[in-house]
Formats: sequence, C-alpha cells, structure tokens
Amino acid sequence: MVSSADPTAGEEETINMLFHLSRRSQAMVDRLISCLDRMEQVEPDADRMKDVFELDFLAIRMRRNDESLLVLAGGESARIRREPVSLVDVLHGARSEVEDYRRIEFGVIDESLAVVAPAVNDLVHLLAELFDNAAAFSPPDSTVLVEARRVADRAVLLIEDRGIGIGAERLRELNHRLAHPSPITAATCRQMGIEVVSRLAQRHEMRVELEPAGERGIAASVVLPAHALVN
Repeated sequence: MVSSADPTAGEEETINMLFHLSRRSQAMVDRLISCLDRMEQVEPDADRMKDVFELDFLAIRMRRNDESLLVLAGGESARIRREPVSLVDVLHGARSEVEDYRRIEFGVIDESLAVVAPAVNDLVHLLAELFDNAAAFSPPDSTVLVEARRVADRAVLLIEDRGIGIGAERLRELNHRLAHPSPITAATCRQMGIEVVSRLAQRHEMRVELEPAGERGIAASVVLPAHALVN
C-alpha cells in the first residue's frame, strides 16, 4: 500500500483503517455481485428480474464506494485488466455506474482511441465520478454531453453539463485540489469524489480541469497522456 503523501502517525492509522475496511467490504460486495449475476441467468419472472437488476446496480455503486475508500488509502483495485479496452467501452462502463445514466449523452467520440490495460479500471472510476458530479449539479431534465478526440499523441475528453455554474474563486479552489491531492481528513471523506478523481489522475499522470461552459454550465476536461493509450 502506498500513500500519496507522507502521513503523520495519526494519518497513517486512518489510512490503514480505510484500506482494511474497504478491502473487507469490497470482498463481500464482489460476492454479492456474483450471486446477483447468477440470479439474472435463471430468473424467469420479468418483475423480479427488474428488482434483481436494481440490486445489481446498487451493488456496483457500493463497489465503487469501496474502491473510492481504497483510493484514498493509497490502494489499487483488486480487479485486474489484462487487455486494452477501447475508449468507447470505457465510457459506456463509466456511464453504467451512474444513477442518472440516461442523461449522459455521447457526442463525437474518436473510436480509434483505446486505453492500456493498467489504466482502464481507474479511468472508468474517474469518469464515473465526473459523470455523477455533472448529473448531480445540473437540472434533472438536462443532459450531460461527453466527447473525446485525439490531440497529437494524447486524448482529450470533455464532459459538459448545463448546470448552475461555479464562481471563479470556487473554480480555482477545485482546480487546485484536482491538481494537488489533499491529506486524508474528515472533510476529504465528505467531498470524496473530487479527492478520488485527483488521486486517480495523479496515479496515471492524467490532467483534470474544470472551466466555465456556455452560459451557466461547467466543462471537465480530462487529458490522457500517451502512455495511457494504445499506440
């Protein structure tokens, strides 16, 4: 286990506690998801199947929460990818973990882009957090637009909402936190999403930045470096 900063003795104790609790919970949630997957294969009743799908979705959200705690503790997902994945599939995977997934719309996506295996799970997690945030801070009848293109040897993803906007000072603060992960505190856990995004981006040398979009919206740009992409 590796922490993103040099912790004090008290912080080290908190980090270790987060690590072990998240690992234990993650193991149980993985078993639950496996059980629900088996139920989906044999359940003949359409109404009960709908309930099984809802439980499966909630279990996936629980797994992401456990993995977020693991990220804060400096740990990595136990799930291992051995093959690269197309960016289109990464985007679909991230959208499937969002409660308001129907509001996440894909615009122009460069279908030639693919992500190297070691970065796939973390990028799915990072994007799911950004999708969730964009949906949460925009009107429920609005959409969140996602686009991705190649720029030289990198990839640039843009996630644009049509929400309530953010003041300039708050925007500077959030961008500073995205670029510089904060020490683990109670406040960190209350605003877990941005801290998780910050740490995942740092792990793979990605850059995440927020900027105004349109009249009131916010756009999150995610820059993937060349080493995170399949050549």
